[in-house]
Parts: sequence; structure tokens; C-alpha cells
Amino acid sequence: MKITDIQVLELAGPELPQAMRPAWAPGGEWQRWGGTIVKVYTDEGIVGLGSPGYSVSPMIEKWIKPQLIGQDPFALERHARIFRNAGAAWGVEIALWDIIGKACGQPVYKLWGGYRERMPAYASCIEVRAPQQRAEDVARVRSAGWRAAKLRIHDWTLKADIAQIEAVRRTVGDEFTLLVDANQAQLPGTLQPEAGPIWSYERALHTARELERLGVYWLEEPLGRYDFDNLARLAAAADILIAGGENNVGLHEYRWLIERDCYDVLQPEAMVGETMSQIRKACAYAEMHHKLCAPHHGGGGLGFVAHLHLCAAIPNCPFVEVFHDPPGFSSDIFQWYLAEPIRTDAVDGCMPLPQKPGLGVELDEDKIRHYATAH
Repeated sequence: MKITDIQVLELAGPELPQAMRPAWAPGGEWQRWGGTIVKVYTDEGIVGLGSPGYSVSPMIEKWIKPQLIGQDPFALERHARIFRNAGAAWGVEIALWDIIGKACGQPVYKLWGGYRERMPAYASCIEVRAPQQRAEDVARVRSAGWRAAKLRIHDWTLKADIAQIEAVRRTVGDEFTLLVDANQAQLPGTLQPEAGPIWSYERALHTARELERLGVYWLEEPLGRYDFDNLARLAAAADILIAGGENNVGLHEYRWLIERDCYDVLQPEAMVGETMSQIRKACAYAEMHHKLCAPHHGGGGLGFVAHLHLCAAIPNCPFVEVFHDPPGFSSDIFQWYLAEPIRTDAVDGCMPLPQKPGLGVELDEDKIRHYATAH
């Protein structure tokens, strides 16, 4: 089998029911939720679906496509050099795994080890909201069948941050799993129209201890991306799990994070940090060091589904992350261009893994044609 062509689509996406203001980009606002899709064609008629990243990189046409055409889609370790040279569009490789799964007649997660067929999911909130409002929001999420949710804390004071978590805990009780994300490792790279709070080690430690008191499962990105010394100090000093790594790039950085004990939970992202084949190595390395690994969400649609397969394939992953922050943003919107979005089962709060070969999902071609942008 040989690769014959690669096509990329950039999608404007539907308007959101209401504008969303992501906590990690103070002053920013989402009016729509778009996406990117890559289709990799082969001489045997199998078409692989993937998502190249959070935007379309010019390196796909300039470098990746010329290098991959005529190549065997199964030769992933050989192709790793191509993606590292590009330093971008890591998610194109997801389409190669889709081809491999379809050629083998197996869903990708089974090719990767098939640890489970249902994956515990958490609703990942997007905004910082007032304590009572957020408590009501999470109560509705719980009523819809979710068993876990991640809250954003990005206020200027510790008191204001903890007030939100306290209000939610009082409302949902102790049986509902809460996770918290401080989004302190976003720079450089994240556009922030307004200045946001930057935590010191002391702020992170005090926050971690308050969250321990409230029974929070993990504290995510509490310090700068490369503040390795203080991250290690914090992980040693706090009983709560410290999570992060979604913005780190390359196996060498994952190695640093693991070996220096910066995080208890590694969160690699195959749209940002490396190809999916290499991210799997980071997950295994975390397991070897008795650490959890909860890969970042993959940006929705095909990227998310690929990360769902990865989460289900490895034994050290506790949850899959799903953007879900009604009323402005739902898990269906997160996956809007899929013909059938994967939904959390209200019975156990888990997402079932697709059982068809490859990624196991199909595109809503009508929606894609409607929202495709000129490129």
C-alpha cells in the first residue's frame, strides 16, 4: 500500500449558542468552533482521516505531503523524522493510524493494546464563572450523567479561586470527582489579549493545599511550563496530584518532566507535542515511572477521537477530557463535524469506544461542505 495524496480542509465551524471566554486566554472570546481535517488517500482505496492540528500549517503542503506521497503508511517510525523536521502538523499521522486500523479490520485502540472498551470521561469547563453559577452548571452536568468535571481557576486572588471550588463541592457532594486547572503553563504560544494572574510557587502551594481540603483529584498546570525546579518542589510538597504537559513539545521534554518528578499526571497532546506514535512512548515511560498519563483532549472531532483511543489503550490513564461547558458549549459541539458524536453514558459516566475499524467514526460531509473555508 502506498500513499497517493493528502488533502486538508480548514473549517469555520458553527456559531456557538453564546460567546465563550476561555480562562487560559484572558480577554479572548470564541464566537464559533471550527476545526481542521486531513484526508490521506492510498492506492488501495483506503482513506485515512485525521486532524493536522489547531490550524493548518503551511508545512503540510511544503514538506509533509511531498515527503509522504509514495510511502507506506505503516512505516510510522520512519515517518517520525518527517514530522520532526516540520515541527508542526503532528496530527496528520493520526490519519495513517486510521488507514492501518481499516487495513487490519480493527479499531485503533485494540491495535494499541485495548486496555478497556469504555473510558471514564470528565466534562472540561472552559470559562471561569461566579461560584453559584458554576455550582448550578456542574449540578446540571451531574444530572446529565457525568461523574467528573474540571473547573478553571484564573482569578487574581486565592480566595476568589477557592470560593468557586467550595461552592461546587457543597452542591455536588463528595461522590462527584472534581479536577482543577490553573492554566499557568500556556505561555509562550497562547494569545492573551489581556494580562492574567501569574502564580508564584507560594500561590501554587497554598492553592494545592486548599484543593486537597476540598477533595479535588488533581491540580493542573499550576506553574510555568519550564519551571521544572518549582514544579518538582510542588509535587513533592503537595498530597494532591499535580498534572500538566499539554504544551510541552518532544520526547525529550516529556522525559525531563517524568524523570525530574515535575508531574504526577503527564498530559501529552498529539496535536501539539509529537505524533501519536511518539506520544504513546511518553505514556509508556510515565507508566514505567509509576505515573498516571491523561493525554490532552486533541482539539475536538477527529483529534479528540484519536486521543480517546489512546486513553482506552493504556493502563495508566484515569480519564478522557471532553470540552463540555453548557449552555455555550457542549460535547456535541466539540465533535460537531462527526456524523455521530460520541456521548457519555449516563449509566456509568463513561464513553464507549468506537468498534469499527480505524478511528471508527465518519464525517458529516454536508456540514463540512457548508463550513469549509477557502484555503
